Amino acid sequence: MTESHEERAAQSGRHPGAMQIVHRYVLVSAGAGLITLPIVDVSALAAVHVALIRDITAYYGLEFSEHAARNIVIAIGASLVPGAFGSILGRRALRALPFVSPAAGLATMAACSAFVSYGLGTMFVRHYEAGGTLTNFDVAHLHAALRRR
Repeated sequence: MTESHEERAAQSGRHPGAMQIVHRYVLVSAGAGLITLPIVDVSALAAVHVALIRDITAYYGLEFSEHAARNIVIAIGASLVPGAFGSILGRRALRALPFVSPAAGLATMAACSAFVSYGLGTMFVRHYEAGGTLTNFDVAHLHAALRRR
């Protein structure tokens, strides 16, 4: 189903409201980044990302599929796993330094979680405003965008 230029123009007028949703989830993601329990932290962040996708999709009046959203989140997570291992090693290295507090590691994880959520949300806003749908979202494009930031 192809949208008309007028429908896309109406959606692009939604940008400020869509970005409010993104900013709200950036804060939630930062909170999820403070969770220190292995597996629980990743699960919480994945749930936040699915909810972010769901709310942006609903805001644009598009059809939401939890299955498609989870697949996108899983694909993103798989691409971030090497960085997660580096982050774990980095936190351990920070703890070994006497002048660095444990809070620094938590702050770093919260910031990284917020960064990923901002990138994900922004990409979905751009994708939807260009007339895209959840089913034709290109995860490879998101990977490239996250690497550029």
